[in-house]
Amino acid sequence: TVEDTIATLSHINVSADGTTKLLLNMQRDNLQVETVIIPWLERGRSTLCISSQVGCAQGCTFCATGKMGKLRNLSSDEILVQVYYANKICRLTGDDQKLPPVNNIVFMGMGEPADNIDAVVRTANILTDQDLFGLGQSKVTISTVAPSPEVFMKLASANAALAWSVHAVNDKLRKKLVPTTRYTMEELRMGFVNALNTRNSKSLRMTMLEIALIHDVN
Repeated sequence: TVEDTIATLSHINVSADGTTKLLLNMQRDNLQVETVIIPWLERGRSTLCISSQVGCAQGCTFCATGKMGKLRNLSSDEILVQVYYANKICRLTGDDQKLPPVNNIVFMGMGEPADNIDAVVRTANILTDQDLFGLGQSKVTISTVAPSPEVFMKLASANAALAWSVHAVNDKLRKKLVPTTRYTMEELRMGFVNALNTRNSKSLRMTMLEIALIHDVN
């Protein structure tokens, strides 16, 4: 079974607004990862935020995962098991704490997807395979801090939308917030635009630019 071979569910934490955090224990080495169900009760659906690594090497100064450093990549099975448990929890919650079904998945949990490209692309393609999980391509989003301009093109090979964690448009400030960055915003922007221009689907050319707003910083 999934529980015996891939991961077990070790803890569930539910906040007042229904956001539900799942802590999974990987059978391979007992390392733990977090995945988060974010319900949109008015629309009757949930977004699932999944992890691609245990820890992260990018070291973003505002991120708790970055302080861990990178412990290891997750396999495609270990990423998909997060979806398995989230779907299970959504089905089993009672009427008093109903979680709508997951219909949107974002790679915005622990880890940098671009540092685990093969497993992330494979997982995204499985999630959007109509004979498997059956999600629409625009319903799966891969978010990256962009370790290099080239990673955008590699991630664009996935049947999923792309998002860029910008955090600052000023090179000096971005270097402070994302200390591992080695490229200017102009270089990264060109890589991002070039990758989007290769996409045939209009829905996959739509994107998100993400900024973690920090008081008196950015």
